[in-house]
Amino acid sequence: MSPPDGWDADELARAKRLAARVRAGDDRASGAAQIFAARAPGRVNLIGEHTDYSGLPVLPVAIDRSTIVAAAANAAGEIEVANADPAWSSRRFAIERRIPPYQTGDWANYVKAAIQGVIDRFSARSNWRGASMVVDGRVPPAAGLSSSAALTVSTAMAFMALNELELEPLETATMVARSEWYVGTRAGGMDQAASILGRRDHALFIEFDPLRVRAVKMPANAVLVVADSREIADKSGTVRAEYNRRVVECTLAARILGRALKLDGVTILGDVVRAQPGWNAADLVEKLAAAAPARLDAALKEAANLLGVSQSELDAELLGEGSNRIALDTKRPLEILKRARHVLSETERVIHAAEVLEAGRLDEMGKLMNASHQSLANDFECSTQRLDGIVEYARRGGALGARLTGAGFGGSIVALCDVADADAVIESIDRGYYAKLYPGAAPENWRAVLHAGAGASVIDLRANA
Repeated sequence: MSPPDGWDADELARAKRLAARVRAGDDRASGAAQIFAARAPGRVNLIGEHTDYSGLPVLPVAIDRSTIVAAAANAAGEIEVANADPAWSSRRFAIERRIPPYQTGDWANYVKAAIQGVIDRFSARSNWRGASMVVDGRVPPAAGLSSSAALTVSTAMAFMALNELELEPLETATMVARSEWYVGTRAGGMDQAASILGRRDHALFIEFDPLRVRAVKMPANAVLVVADSREIADKSGTVRAEYNRRVVECTLAARILGRALKLDGVTILGDVVRAQPGWNAADLVEKLAAAAPARLDAALKEAANLLGVSQSELDAELLGEGSNRIALDTKRPLEILKRARHVLSETERVIHAAEVLEAGRLDEMGKLMNASHQSLANDFECSTQRLDGIVEYARRGGALGARLTGAGFGGSIVALCDVADADAVIESIDRGYYAKLYPGAAPENWRAVLHAGAGASVIDLRANA
């Protein structure tokens, strides 16, 4: 069998091995007429960090690292999922209208999130086929390359295929993005859209509300060096509180700014931007500074007074309820002005970056990436000493620009290079960063030249293939 579109020979071989394991591990699956395999890539974000959940644009690429899920229907009405990596234990759970989550941090919560998302989207359906699944993830976890989205996308697409359900790619991306709220992270839709809609040799200019995607050709002489800081950035675990805190800060900034500008229905900063033709970041930040203190107490009393609502009402709207309620550290003030300044200035950088990248002006693109990292470090405060260090070594090695990628608080950096300089950039990172922190280690698995790859897809592996 030759690789189908979007798959390479290695991915097809992985899918066949997973299918064989599904058949061997489940008598119900061994006689199935069909085994589906879904592949979904991770992503690296060139620029546009922490803007998607404010409904503002991003510029990622799908990468040539993927998660594959092989799945066969079973008659048990359950999801049985195993992982090719023995470090992740197998799980089994019933298909229910409301699937209870595992303990926070359990890898299979992302599988549950995907299944729950499909159930919610097709809520009129009551007769679900169970699934026996095996997962093989090659997107490094907790490295800022969206391994979680690759898992949820591939799981959702395999489960839909087994149940003979189809959606347009944009609808699938929207569905899976919302499904990840199941794990308690109030993420936007960039990761899922990039994974599903990725295009080989192109970045994606992604806009939200509604979701829109435009492919931006990557210049032939441009390459991306991605390096893992080896500092864990697990959004399902300890980083979740910091991530969600910034969602609250950005939401408060939007509501205060909307009230100051006399705009109705503002819930996110994107609402403000779309209501202000000819806007610019400096003006909006100035208006926010005039309307509210730069910091507000985390108990939300000051914010409620500014917005003319009750404290309890604002608390419920911003923090939610139940198991996914956001828990704020009330000893720290909420940074309203700095967070808005980053999001709004980053949005200007994203719009400019799409233009200069398409025009092949890599020097300008690099400067925008450098400015993005500075803003993330100073105004959004999601960089770390390690991320700052690895960015600096990438630049010293000749990178045109370098920045953290993903949510931050650890994870990876992305460096934009001319193809002729990629080896020097990697050497600088190896010598200046990895050799100092991990003397004697071989860093080959921690950094790589990655390429823009194709988006997610499903293939049918016949039982006799």
